[in-house]
Amino acid sequence: MVKLELWVPQAVRDDVRAAVRAIVTDSTRGPTLAARPRRPTSQAITPGETHQMDAVIETPWTVPAIRDALDASSLTREGELSLRVIEGADPVLLATMHEYGDLPIYLSVGGAQIVCSVLLWPVAEQADAAAFNEFLLKAQRVVPLSNFAITTVGDQDVYELMGELSSKTTLQTILIELRTLAENAIEATALRETFAA
Repeated sequence: MVKLELWVPQAVRDDVRAAVRAIVTDSTRGPTLAARPRRPTSQAITPGETHQMDAVIETPWTVPAIRDALDASSLTREGELSLRVIEGADPVLLATMHEYGDLPIYLSVGGAQIVCSVLLWPVAEQADAAAFNEFLLKAQRVVPLSNFAITTVGDQDVYELMGELSSKTTLQTILIELRTLAENAIEATALRETFAA
């Protein structure tokens, strides 16, 4: 073990602690895990010794596995979110983010990636959609780690905010993505108001 000190803003202290705890103790939760081969170091390594930081997920996540792991994890805060699998041709996880006004985030797994998305508002409701789309592309850095898209729901186009992850990522990273996407959805609403002004 190595002691590491970080200076972080007070507002994110609990999130950083949870992330560090997850890296050190919880990263091995989830699908089948295996230790990466280690490079030789000046220190002897005990044969069979496991190193939590070197854990990688060998088996891709499934939607039910993500739900079960998040339900059982100590990484989530009490009352932070509710999870429900929506069955269909491909199951989708609906994560209701209670700390963000019950914001619904949809998570799906396909091939090598996990896609998380938030539906924002119908394109038809956006004054001067072409100018707004250009504005979004220029403002992309305001919502880091997320992408804007337009998707069709029923018979109408809807703005969507989304993020992608490897299907072999850690549970901690999935939770960070859900939180980041929720925060960015709030920022997207602020961007809409800025454009209108």
